[in-house]
Amino acid sequence: MDWLSDEDTLEFGMNYSTKERTSRQNKFNLRRIGSVELDDADLTSDIESFYYEYVRNNIPYNERAFIASPAFKAADYFDAEVNEFGMYSSAYVKATDKIETTFGLRFVDLSQTVYQYKLDRDNEDMSLRSLIQRVPESLDVTGFYPSASLKFKYDDDNHFDFAVSKTYIVPDLREFTDGEYFHPYDVATVIGNPELENTDIYSLDLKYSHYMSESENIKAGLFFKYLDKPIEDVMIPSSSLPIYSYDNADSAILYGIEFDGRKNFDFLGEDYSNYYLSGNFSYTQSNVSLRDEQLETYTTNNRQLQGLSNIVMNATIGYDNDERNIALSYNKMGERIRKVGVIDEFAYPDYYETPPQLLDFVWQEKFENLDGFGIDNLNAKLKIGNILDDETVWRQGSNVTKSFKTGQTVAFGVSSKF
Repeated sequence: MDWLSDEDTLEFGMNYSTKERTSRQNKFNLRRIGSVELDDADLTSDIESFYYEYVRNNIPYNERAFIASPAFKAADYFDAEVNEFGMYSSAYVKATDKIETTFGLRFVDLSQTVYQYKLDRDNEDMSLRSLIQRVPESLDVTGFYPSASLKFKYDDDNHFDFAVSKTYIVPDLREFTDGEYFHPYDVATVIGNPELENTDIYSLDLKYSHYMSESENIKAGLFFKYLDKPIEDVMIPSSSLPIYSYDNADSAILYGIEFDGRKNFDFLGEDYSNYYLSGNFSYTQSNVSLRDEQLETYTTNNRQLQGLSNIVMNATIGYDNDERNIALSYNKMGERIRKVGVIDEFAYPDYYETPPQLLDFVWQEKFENLDGFGIDNLNAKLKIGNILDDETVWRQGSNVTKSFKTGQTVAFGVSSKF
């Protein structure tokens, strides 16, 4: 048995990247003054018109409805930098005509530092406590991340794939700062958490693929993931408006099944050879374990992972050839936890979201050899998004706290390569 082939490869490499961010958030308070009468239409108009009519500084004082004053906090500012150095090696071995293996090993040395602006509240000199300091908060990830995969080709039409890997996720820079900002879609304040740690993810995947042709297939797979210190969106106790933040749970286990495939309609006749139906479906079970000290803070242990929908489904029916691509795509995700519930005076249940059904239509046309216009190629694309305009629903316990629609969108674009 020949365990080596001309296709076997061995690769080595390294990479280095750096990025910086400067964040400046300016907030203002509006104070009601004068006797200018306002109705609901005025108060819910767009912010530019509202400012021009009732707030700007050059309106006579007795004709103004509001005064804007800065609401500056040192924590509204932060700087950040991320430096990452890595080395990797990868080996591809085609042991036989039926067996292909890939082995990889990656070394990562990552440093993420957020420089938070803070008042010097602990200064022994009381007169200096109003001075602002630039305080670093760092997260370091150093280690090896291996991967391996094996493909067994039973025959040309039936393949089995097995893969194992270890990867990582680091918190977003805004999640890692202890600054606060207003939630873009909710009446709530969001506060970061500089105590966050990276999440290590251990994955195990098994997949079977059956190919009917080069463009047609049916695939079924099983997967298992172990997350060490997963990052979740949480609520923290508040006596007024909700406060959201982020925290590492102890661990989480995910496992499930997934299917995907594509089928052309050429079995109906040559006229239908460019039509197709494709889709995928996944079902995931998860279980999150809290740290011991979190049991007195968060409502539910051994629950679904925050942000994860048990069911995800996508389906597309379309037409595709060299000049034209038309697709009608549907997406549906199951209920998921928006925010982990918190124990305050009472045990508030987890905050759930029911995502909307999405239906999008895309038509893309390719024009070539337009000599009369002096253009060799031209692409035109029309997209109609969110056709169903289905509701997003937020609920906590038996109470619906918010339901809203985002509306349909229409976009048209033309592009050309010269």
